[in-house]
Amino acid sequence: MRAATVLFIASALVAACSSGEAGKSARDSGASAGIVMSPEGFSSAKKYVEIRYDSLPPKFTFVSGALIANGPGSNSVGFDLDLVRTPRGEMVWLDSIVAVSQRGRPSRIVRAELKVPPLAPDERLVMSSCEVDGHLDPRVVAIAVVQVDVTQYTMIRQAWRANATSGQFDVIPVTGVVCEPAGA
Repeated sequence: MRAATVLFIASALVAACSSGEAGKSARDSGASAGIVMSPEGFSSAKKYVEIRYDSLPPKFTFVSGALIANGPGSNSVGFDLDLVRTPRGEMVWLDSIVAVSQRGRPSRIVRAELKVPPLAPDERLVMSSCEVDGHLDPRVVAIAVVQVDVTQYTMIRQAWRANATSGQFDVIPVTGVVCEPAGA
C-alpha cells in the first residue's frame, strides 16, 4: 500500500514539475535562487548546502532517491532526498525542487546534507519510508539492522530528520522509529 502511495506522489510531483508549478514560495519550498557553480567549483566545495544544480557534475553519482510532497493544497513541488556518491563519500541531500531548467530537467538546491557513516554488513540506509511514533515521516533517514522476513525494520541504530532551515540532518531518538525495507 505504501509503495503505491509513494508512486502516486512521485507521479504527481513529476507532473507538477513539467507544468511549471515548482518553487512558488519561501525557502522551505525552494524558491530562493541558490548558488550556481561550475562543475569544478561544485567538486571542490566544502559544503554542498545552497548549491543549485540541474544535473550532477562529473565525479558525482546519483545512487537512489525519494520525492517528498508538500502538504495537500500546496502549489510548490517540494523536496527530494537523494543518496549521492560524491568525491567526499556517500551523502544524503535534501534538495528543494525549484523549477524546470532550460534543459527540461527540474533544477534543485541542496538544502541539507548528511555524510553517510560507514555501515556494518548487517546495516542498511533507509530513506523516506520510516514512521516515527506510528506516523510516516518522509524526511527521516535511518540506519536499520537488516532483519529477514519482516515487513518493517524495528532495530534502528541511528536516525536523522532533514532540516531545510538549519541545512542539517538533526539526530532524532530511535525510540518509536520503524522503517519499511526497500521494495516491501
